[in-house]
Order: sequence, then C-alpha cells, then structure tokens
Amino acid sequence: MDPVRKIIFKRIKERNLTYKEVSEQLGKNPAYMQQFIERNVPLKLKEDVRARLSEILDIPEQDLGGRMPPSPNAALGNDFVPEISLIAGLGGGGIAATEIAHKNGITFARETIRDYWRLPDWMMTRMAANADALACFPVQGDSMQPTICDGDVIFVDTRHRVPSPPGVYALADEFGGVVVKRLEVTSRPGDEMVRVRITSDNPRHLERELNLDEIYIVGRYVGRFTI
Repeated sequence: MDPVRKIIFKRIKERNLTYKEVSEQLGKNPAYMQQFIERNVPLKLKEDVRARLSEILDIPEQDLGGRMPPSPNAALGNDFVPEISLIAGLGGGGIAATEIAHKNGITFARETIRDYWRLPDWMMTRMAANADALACFPVQGDSMQPTICDGDVIFVDTRHRVPSPPGVYALADEFGGVVVKRLEVTSRPGDEMVRVRITSDNPRHLERELNLDEIYIVGRYVGRFTI
C-alpha cells in the first residue's frame, strides 16, 4: 500500500468510519473508497476528489498527493534536473516511491532525489524542455529494447501527462512502480471512454489496452544516456 493510501486507511479507522460512508460523502458509489484503497482503482485521486477528501478526513491535501512545496532544486536554479532514486521498470521492472505535485509538472519529495544532472543548452533545446520540468530515472528490463536498454538513464518531460501525440511515456504501474511503454489512443473522437493501447518495442512482451483514467502518466520520454 502506497503512502497516500496508508494515510487514508489509518484516518478512516481512527474516525470509526466505513469505506461506504466516506464514498457517499464524496458523492461517489458506495464501493469507491474500497476500490481505491484495496484495488488501486483509480490509481490516483482526481483534484476535486482529493480536495473533498481532505475536508472529510482533515488531512492536508499535499499528504493526499496534492501540490507540494517548491522542490529543493529551486535553490540550485532552473538548470538542474533531479535524478530520482527509483528503478523505472521495463516489463518486469522495479518499484518506485514518488510524490506527485502540480499539473504543470511533478515535484518529487526531497528524500526521493538522489542527485542532479546539469545538461548543456544544446541538449535542452534538442529535448524541447526546461530543466525544471524534467526528471530522470534509471531503467531496468528489456521490454523497450532496442529503443531503451537495461541500465539506461531516461529523461522525461513531466508536463506531458496525456498520450498525445502517441509515443514513449513513463507511467505508474499497479504496484507503485514506474514502467516505460509506448502509448497510443485507440478510441475515436467523441467516444465516451478514451482507450489507450500500451505496447512494448520488444515483441516478446504482450500489449494491453486500458481506459485513460486507469493510467497515471509521469511524463513523456525525451532522451536517454546509455551507461
């Protein structure tokens, strides 16, 4: 269970509430909170739900995945890209613990930042991104070979949180980790549900298809270093 779910679970117990009672106060179906806590559905709380849940349980919104204070790299200037201490899984990859912040990017908790990278201006121009919107992760696994290889450090633009245009994105997996996959919207304009195809570049790995609201995108892949 990730930190946000642990906080919510503990507070519900402390207040002698039930999942059903909290769900109804949120204006959701009676099973909403149980599915969120026990089945990770949805993966993350939407902004309006998070704000209301903060009021109901008297929990600071930032503890529920809301906006965090400015990241520590702010004091270093805007040229530094945080390297996050996690393994981005490619296929059977690793587990991650990140804290999500605002809509114009992601601020990672201080304790998850292992180091910083400073990239030359020409490279930033090539990536078409600002350093304060970038994050980098080491990767593990073979599902995106030959595009991305085991041991590469990838850079993602955290402003890009929907799979448009189609391409390679880092996204949270069902276990609180981060995986790197190729995403493409398969539904047609006007369809009630937006469907997204999730594929690997390595044909040995199976593809799948999910609703957009079942996917939490960390950012769009913009470059890599091969060690």
